Amino acid sequence: MKKLLPTAAAVLLAAGCATGNAPASNQASDTAEISFAFWGTNSEAASLKAIAAAFEKANPGTKVTTNWIQSDYEQKLQTSIAAGTQSTVMEISNTSLAGFAPSFLEQTVDPAKYVQPNISSAMQYEGKYYAMPFAAKPKVMAINTDAFKAAGLPLPSATTPLTLDEFKTIAAKLSHGDGKARVYGSSNLWYRGWLTAAGRGYYNADGTQCTFGDETGVKTAQYVVDMQKNRYAPTSTDIQGQDQAQWFAAGRLATFSDFGPWTVADFAKISKPNWTLVPVPGKGFPMEVDGLGIAKTATGKQLETAKKFVEFVSTQPAAQDQLIQGNTALGVPIIEASAPTLEKVLPAERNLAAFTTALKTGQVGVSVAKEAQLSGDAEKGMTSYTALGTGKDDVAKILPQLAEKCTQALAR
Repeated sequence: MKKLLPTAAAVLLAAGCATGNAPASNQASDTAEISFAFWGTNSEAASLKAIAAAFEKANPGTKVTTNWIQSDYEQKLQTSIAAGTQSTVMEISNTSLAGFAPSFLEQTVDPAKYVQPNISSAMQYEGKYYAMPFAAKPKVMAINTDAFKAAGLPLPSATTPLTLDEFKTIAAKLSHGDGKARVYGSSNLWYRGWLTAAGRGYYNADGTQCTFGDETGVKTAQYVVDMQKNRYAPTSTDIQGQDQAQWFAAGRLATFSDFGPWTVADFAKISKPNWTLVPVPGKGFPMEVDGLGIAKTATGKQLETAKKFVEFVSTQPAAQDQLIQGNTALGVPIIEASAPTLEKVLPAERNLAAFTTALKTGQVGVSVAKEAQLSGDAEKGMTSYTALGTGKDDVAKILPQLAEKCTQALAR
């Protein structure tokens, strides 16, 4: 994260980032009014504002002032915390939780209320809960069913994932043509996602080592490089500045493996080619879980209201159903009662139920305090030096070196 601004500037920035009233100071602890900070697109913000309104309706006499931060969310959140102007409740991703945990109150979370244990455990740091989960963002894979039929290939299972070797074989058979008319069997391969699909992550279970340079990490990197070299998947250069969803709609991709809940709205517009959803191959991609932290400075009635609010957002259908606005999904509901909400957005043949399957098996990685910097530095090196990006060096040489530097940075 970038260096924090001086306090005077921080106060001005924190006050200027809201889309309505600026967040009130948490000194007003004798009132039932709270402020709620979050990021997101227009549609995502609409979901969270609808959730805040639903809470006020269910709890007469309470007030939730929404603070939509449209850019540089984490930097601005840190700035407001340093200035003492932070919102009472703050959205946080599981991947960033470690860096903000010291500023959040510890919470009590009941894992039994959610569809699977990873949902609640994603909000833990050093064995304690510092946020309440409210939305999960697993990924699935879209397939061009017309392309499969043209190639004489059976459609993958709607519930059982392909192995990585099976996927590579299928991608080869689906790939054909040259130049801009080339049809790729796969979309561009996100290395971190495919590493998770192979059963490994960037870090070990307790967040003390960077593990992407081990045997599995190197093997997975070579898998990605080979897929690109054989032209079964486009490189990052091929797709630079272009939308792969548009490539899929144009028939240039037979499969699209980076399909999150937010992608539903774009694909809802695609009628040709025919498409449906299936699980991501292997063990699936990393699943982000978003939660709600409560400011350490909250006390009195304000704290009482904040606790009621995060519990409401996390566990009540009246809130969880609001994650879906039309055909736009902020995330996948995490309670059983609201699970069908997303599945009903599109016709059954699109198989949005694949998200429910992915939710129940989703892989959630450990949160480390310097995640953005660590992963950013590692990926910059991968992109610069190896064929995962624009480089030419052997992944077997570079990845262990990058992982060692990453591990050293973790220890500092």
